[in-house]
Amino acid sequence: MISPHTAAHPNAGPPHQAVGQVVNILPDGFFIVRHRQRGWQCRLAASCLLQPEMGDDVLIAGDRTQLWLLAVLTRADSHRASLLSVPGDLTLAPQGALTLHSGQSLRLTGPELAIEAERGTCDINALRYRGQDLSAWIHSVSMVGHCLESVWHSLVQISHRLVRKVTQTEHARVGQLDYQAQDYARIHGQNVLITSEAVTKIDSEQIHLG
Repeated sequence: MISPHTAAHPNAGPPHQAVGQVVNILPDGFFIVRHRQRGWQCRLAASCLLQPEMGDDVLIAGDRTQLWLLAVLTRADSHRASLLSVPGDLTLAPQGALTLHSGQSLRLTGPELAIEAERGTCDINALRYRGQDLSAWIHSVSMVGHCLESVWHSLVQISHRLVRKVTQTEHARVGQLDYQAQDYARIHGQNVLITSEAVTKIDSEQIHLG
């Protein structure tokens, strides 16, 4: 019986192609694969994207100087999450469409995310966003909804023109209210009521009533 920490010497006649079982994973990226009661030290082939785990049945091939682990044939634990790993950058470039489908959840994790497209569609039934900062440069925005609620500690709006139309009732409850118009201010309604509990002051060079 071989020890999982040792590998057969290349002069012992390594197989050109064989099926073995992973019995040890070395810290330098090599794998010890057992074949015919002997351990063979193998380097992971670049085409083997599925990361081998202990007990997996794998395909190895090579010559008298180097053995490569080509593929994972069967997993020792089918319920364990599979890991696709490459040593450097990875680019997926299909000639047609690319679809990512998950039966349960789909997660993207990384220190930076960049998405670039001519057009995009986002169809999500319920969406929650949490972040520290949000910056957006948008030419135009159109939103149609049933209800909008927002809570802010401080809100600042700056625009050249602002048009707001409320068909029913608008309520504003503030601690202090200050409206200032540079040129013209107008309040009009079928019935206008101005009340105060302490002082009502009208100050102008000319005051016209009636």
